[in-house]
Amino acid sequence: MSFESDGSQSSQAQTIPLSEFLSSEDDKNFVWDDTDRETSAAWLVALKGSGLSSDKHKIFHHCSKEYLKPPSPFVQQGPELGESGSTVVYRVTAPEGYAYRRPLALKVIVCKEATRPPGPDSEARSNALKEVGTLSKLRHPHIVAYVASFEDYCIQTREIKRRARGRAHAMSQINERVKKHILGIAMYPPAQCNLRAFMEEVFQNPKAAADWIIPQLHTYFGCLAQAVAYLHRKGVQIRHKDIKPENIVVDDFGLPVLTDFGLSKHFETDELSDGPTPKTLKYADPEGLMERSRNASSDIFSLGCVFLEIATVLLGKPPRFAEDELDRGRLRRTSSSSASPAPHYGLLSSDYFTYAESLHNLDAYLSTLTLLGRDLAASDRSREGSVAAVLAILPHIRQMMDEDMTRRPKAVQLYPWFRHLYDVYESPGPCPNCEEERRTGNAIPPPRSRSRSPTLNRSGTVGTPQVVRRNTSASMATTFAASQASQASQADGNSESGDSD
Repeated sequence: MSFESDGSQSSQAQTIPLSEFLSSEDDKNFVWDDTDRETSAAWLVALKGSGLSSDKHKIFHHCSKEYLKPPSPFVQQGPELGESGSTVVYRVTAPEGYAYRRPLALKVIVCKEATRPPGPDSEARSNALKEVGTLSKLRHPHIVAYVASFEDYCIQTREIKRRARGRAHAMSQINERVKKHILGIAMYPPAQCNLRAFMEEVFQNPKAAADWIIPQLHTYFGCLAQAVAYLHRKGVQIRHKDIKPENIVVDDFGLPVLTDFGLSKHFETDELSDGPTPKTLKYADPEGLMERSRNASSDIFSLGCVFLEIATVLLGKPPRFAEDELDRGRLRRTSSSSASPAPHYGLLSSDYFTYAESLHNLDAYLSTLTLLGRDLAASDRSREGSVAAVLAILPHIRQMMDEDMTRRPKAVQLYPWFRHLYDVYESPGPCPNCEEERRTGNAIPPPRSRSRSPTLNRSGTVGTPQVVRRNTSASMATTFAASQASQASQADGNSESGDSD
């Protein structure tokens, strides 16, 4: 692996805002070398059809060894950022001595098609590489940025002996098959946590919530609306297909970033990978549950569900409160009915909650939120502006979650509906990138010389007011991450004490 950079190692080892990462084209400084590179045509055909270059995607060839080595020089930092089925996400960087040391998120998928790893010409591999190619073209300050990717595999060789009729000696035949196959994607930025954990922190850490988490959450409506509008715009036209809090991460600067475009559905060992999981179905649109044709409005429905949970948190209740209230009576109905609930994708709907199946309770729930908001404003005068702003968006969220897909708004309509939430708190204030996108249609400034772009230095000072504002959030996000690590450490200690008893 080779790296090119005109920045110092100390600055390269630090995180920077995603908008700056994109405008300075920092990702172009990462280039794979040719060490242990696979060169056989069988493996390269699918790569050519994906739109990925050999500089950015490397297929490792480990000479038929039955183990896979992580690609040098990636070094894991801290615990795993996430794990699901056969997919693991790490925070990684290169050690001292490498010019490019930007911290990255490395997603590693252990690949499997049916009951065995896919070969070089498999449809699963081809689809996965095309998804990676699509991801590599996305450039938005609230959508995860592709930096590089790789594949690695090992071959199992078997000798099969056969004795042909009339021959005195057995004949040997060599059989080879792929024993293990992994796909890795390096992305920026590495996350502090996902939106689910971020919302739950409001109730686990009230001081941090009052200081910065609640003000920050107000800005997420506009930022995420612009991210989805970018995906749906002409010239991009991509559906995310799996918007949920677990697929929205919070970076070192407290900013929301949309990630995980369903890549692992093509190419992993998860036993439920052939169909949606309960966690995915929870935010799925009605047409998705009914296996009808879908379009971009499916993303609008799922985003509306996420917005409903954020609004619930801002009105003083944990995100789970929305599910509990909307789910009232469902178990009583299914248990008292003699008929079995309709199965969806091989699962029983009575076993889990979905927003799509609870829309008949949505209006009542919005009325409940209105009452809760008024009570919150009456008990805490400092929250009056927040409550008024959040109550004003409930009708828009209701429209996003309309059962009829034709009545849902287009993504381009969303930002003006939620933009006023930026003004509730003086800090963090409006997102300059989303405001720029509103004015010009382009959220990323034109590419500029890396030496002229503002960067964080060891003292934490920066060169522009925009980054200064984000830098304040960064320090708070770091404090939040340290708090989470401390809680995890205490939990491990309690677990060890329990084991010793």
